[in-house]
Amino acid sequence: MKKLIATTMAAMMALTIVGCGGNNTVALQSDKAEETTKADSDATHLVLTTSALDPEVAPDYNPWADGLLKFKEEVEKNSNGRYVVDIYWYSSYASDAESFQMIQDGETDFNFGAGMSNVDKRFAWQRIPFLLPDLDTVREKLANPNAEGFAINTKLYEENGIKLLAQNSGLQRHIFSTDKLIKVPKDLANETFRTYEDAIVNEFYGGLGNIAIMPYGELYTSLQNGLITATDQQIPSYIIENYYEVAPFYSYVGAQWTSYSLMMNLDKFNQYSEEDQKIFVDAAWACSEAEYESYKDMKADAEKFFDEKGITYYQPTDEELNQWKEYAASLSDKWRELIGEELYNQVSELFNY
Repeated sequence: MKKLIATTMAAMMALTIVGCGGNNTVALQSDKAEETTKADSDATHLVLTTSALDPEVAPDYNPWADGLLKFKEEVEKNSNGRYVVDIYWYSSYASDAESFQMIQDGETDFNFGAGMSNVDKRFAWQRIPFLLPDLDTVREKLANPNAEGFAINTKLYEENGIKLLAQNSGLQRHIFSTDKLIKVPKDLANETFRTYEDAIVNEFYGGLGNIAIMPYGELYTSLQNGLITATDQQIPSYIIENYYEVAPFYSYVGAQWTSYSLMMNLDKFNQYSEEDQKIFVDAAWACSEAEYESYKDMKADAEKFFDEKGITYYQPTDEELNQWKEYAASLSDKWRELIGEELYNQVSELFNY
């Protein structure tokens, strides 16, 4: 039976970030973007919201920021300075959910994030465990302009009034814990696993042990005081947020990916000239490429860091990974129910799931 610990905290942070945000170990910037200089005072300023960490705070292991800085550079260069992209890092402008709503309403110019499954349940399809097997497959079938997966997402976003400028490949999520390596599903039986507001995530991990739904900003302290004993995050978040200090066991389970992409309000996008539309789209694909280049070889670099910090890391065997995959497959009827039969059949066929 699924065991759920609902953690309701009266003093919760107003900021709830899924997959990329932070905790009290990182100093947030002010709520203003970069200062306007005299040289760009006559340019049109475009607001870009994101939960990605400010590269001035986290200059290393930060592929999201590498991608976004490339987007900013390309837009400003190819518009000959007509546009300046003001990046509001770390949800300093709005939370993930608010940023997505603002794009739908046309209140901001760009958002680097993901579709919210509470708005349209179909947005959750990329979080089906082990659907996206590896980075090369994601690049081939999702994160390129001619990919069928990108076409699926383009249509889905358009039906929600949003122009998906490009599709980033994203970062794979792995499991870390406070007291032992998590090698197979049964290892979570006596753990309390932090999750977030997502039906697929909670269905998957809720069948294996206790889960606690809580804001990302509470995670470090909860690991430290034992309220949470395990969760999953990408390598960059694990390092940047200093989770290794309180949860030094890292297992490359890789059940899911966090994929953020650049988007605009569809009506707003259509109001721009074809020249400007091309500038935005090309810059978004440049962002995708820069993120990929930053992330693709990160595992080897990260393991040098792990060794220096005394972190125990582990690559599950094929037999161990198959236990995870078989468990995920046993929930296929639930995935169909959550995202719809038609979309499930489409993506499962595309990725040979």
